[in-house]
Amino acid sequence: MTKSLFDERVELYRKTIAFENNRTSTAYSGPATPAAHMNMTIKDFMFDTKKGFKAYVDYVKELDSFASIDCINAPYPGKFNVPLTLMWLSQIKVPGRDLPDNSLWQVQEKALIEVEDYDFIIEHGFAEFQQKFLPKVIGIDEIQDFMNYSMTEGPLQAQILVENGLPQVNSIAFTPPFEALCGGRSMTKFFMDCYKSMDKIKETQDVMFPTLIESAMETLKQTNAIGGWVGGWRGASGMVSPKIWNNLVWPYMKKTAEIFIDNGFIPIMHLDQNWDRDIERFLELPKQKFVLNTDGMTDLNRARKLLGDHVAFMGDVPAPILSMGTVAETENYVKKLIDNVGAKGLIVTSGCDSPANAKFENMVAMFKTAVEYK
Repeated sequence: MTKSLFDERVELYRKTIAFENNRTSTAYSGPATPAAHMNMTIKDFMFDTKKGFKAYVDYVKELDSFASIDCINAPYPGKFNVPLTLMWLSQIKVPGRDLPDNSLWQVQEKALIEVEDYDFIIEHGFAEFQQKFLPKVIGIDEIQDFMNYSMTEGPLQAQILVENGLPQVNSIAFTPPFEALCGGRSMTKFFMDCYKSMDKIKETQDVMFPTLIESAMETLKQTNAIGGWVGGWRGASGMVSPKIWNNLVWPYMKKTAEIFIDNGFIPIMHLDQNWDRDIERFLELPKQKFVLNTDGMTDLNRARKLLGDHVAFMGDVPAPILSMGTVAETENYVKKLIDNVGAKGLIVTSGCDSPANAKFENMVAMFKTAVEYK
């Protein structure tokens, strides 16, 4: 029986993780990028979900007509403010309500979690805290609306991706406890709390983690997912001290990745900012069972020398090149990346997300060079 394009691309993704790929793989990572090219405002792209999802798929398929888009690493952002609020425990400003129609959504960081809330979480659990806290940052009707949207349109969206040969390798963005608290407490105050009360923060995170990972596993299983992100944002090596990283960041990221793997899912360690200091710690995870997804700030040349064929890389063409650079600059970056780390175990995509104002010709150049350069 002939394999479908979808199955071929899933196989290529798995082969790339095992360093068995015959060419560099590619992944699409740009939740907001299609809007301008498809003549939609960000507001309509986010909230007119049927039209927005079609525009998203049409944009990726247009790229795919120039060079193979082997998988999707950043899903369509329908009603995206709701999952972002749940991830970051923060209010999300959205176009058309809080911002102009064509503005990107924005996390409004405020210190809404109080010091006393750590004890509340420890005593009552994270689920009860969420019920108390979430009305401060989002209307419960918005959460219900998002759930209805996910249940009614989600299965059809999944079917359309399969029919178009576009495996979505990231079905959830898992936010470790450190990141969630940082969003709700505000980065400045939370980092100070970590220095002053590390034991209290660790106890709080230990209570939060089972609730968070249970919810993530339920979602991954219900959606027949290939895998998902394990987030590393404020917990980057370049952001926190070794003591904080070793006690409050890495244990939870590592445990999450292990649980993903044990349940048959592929964790994509989504690493924003600089992770050079601690990059060797990823050798502690099972060989060729996960992906490192970096944003251009981590030295992948050095990382490949230290990690060898232990883990595949996904990245890392910087947003400024895609938005303001030339086709030649984009091509040269991708060629240098392949020369430095090798085509085996490499999935070329943008560093973090491709920007909303990425030039279409640069997006084409990124993928075309990845597929064709030898």
